[in-house]
Amino acid sequence: MKKSKEDKQKDAQLSLSEWQVRNKEYLEKKAQEKAKKQAELEQKQAELEKKKEEMKAELENQEPFNEENTVSEETDTDSPTSEEETEVQDSETETEGEEQEEIQEQEEPEEEEVEQLKLPKVPIEKIHWYRALPVLVTSSLIFLASLYFLTPLATMKTIEFTGNKVVSQEELKSSSKIDQRDYTVTVYKNRHHYEQNLKASSPWIENVEMTYQFPLTFKIDVQEYGILGYLQKDSKYYPILMSGEYVKNEVAADALPEERMDVTFSDAGLIKKFVQQLKNVPDSIKKSMRRVDLTPSKVTEDLVTITMSDEHQILVPISHIAKKLPYYEGIHPQLEVPSVVDMEAGIFSYVQGAESTVIHEASNDGQDTETSAQHSEQSTEDSVQSRAEKPEISENN
Repeated sequence: MKKSKEDKQKDAQLSLSEWQVRNKEYLEKKAQEKAKKQAELEQKQAELEKKKEEMKAELENQEPFNEENTVSEETDTDSPTSEEETEVQDSETETEGEEQEEIQEQEEPEEEEVEQLKLPKVPIEKIHWYRALPVLVTSSLIFLASLYFLTPLATMKTIEFTGNKVVSQEELKSSSKIDQRDYTVTVYKNRHHYEQNLKASSPWIENVEMTYQFPLTFKIDVQEYGILGYLQKDSKYYPILMSGEYVKNEVAADALPEERMDVTFSDAGLIKKFVQQLKNVPDSIKKSMRRVDLTPSKVTEDLVTITMSDEHQILVPISHIAKKLPYYEGIHPQLEVPSVVDMEAGIFSYVQGAESTVIHEASNDGQDTETSAQHSEQSTEDSVQSRAEKPEISENN
């Protein structure tokens, strides 16, 4: 049991904090001083008692000479004893006062120790800190944000344009309407507005995407429309874009590509409709197109004549290009001499320069091609050969 108590005491001492150990040492020192003073006081009291007994013994041993002497001696002896008694009483009161003071001093640190021991059990300070933490964080962020907007760093930014080939960097910067005095945060917030400004600034721009790269860079990726062909007007050439619009900036003759498609009609609505119809046409056919002329008939106002790179010609309404022009891939291998493929009403072909001779014609339900009329031997031979090699599929409009 003793060992277990000692172990408990050791464990308790180890668990005490530094200030608790110091407080304990201070109390032990005070107790030792108090015991020392108490021993000295008891020793003084014992010495006084001893003196009193010695004086009493001396008085008893003396012979009385006379009553006066006796009375005087008694008075003389009484007076010092009374003085000694008063001294003893004073010393006792002083010691009692000192004891009380020491007891109070001892009780005060004990009370403080108890209070300090109780504090860790109730983490009031941590609770208050946790409650104040959101306020402190918010206040700090507001202060830092205010400081940031007051510095030149808030307006510093770098604008980088990529993907542009036709539109210059200077044109893009001015069209975006981004002011160098604008805050970086404001530019990031209004980035979609700047994208719309760039799209509306030039017919060349198909799409714009603006992204932010930390810390001060804005990257603007520009996608431009490709050139489908060129509008030929009064011996001048203007680019026709894949969007269906043509740019009113003239292209010099020496800057024109050798293999290109020239469009001779300038009606903006027809050009846009023509480009929209070509979206569903295979690229192999579009790359072979060299010239497009508007040749309206009595029946079809939007009929165009398309001249191919191998001198074949195709007659097709603009409104039916997406539907009929893909059939040219199947007809083209059967054309040995420059011919005209008429797709205005059905699909049939004849040799250029000859009168209209129907070689191939098919109905919408997919029936086999039939020979309808022949006006020359050449056209007849072409018809027979085309039947033998590959039947043609035609459509009636």
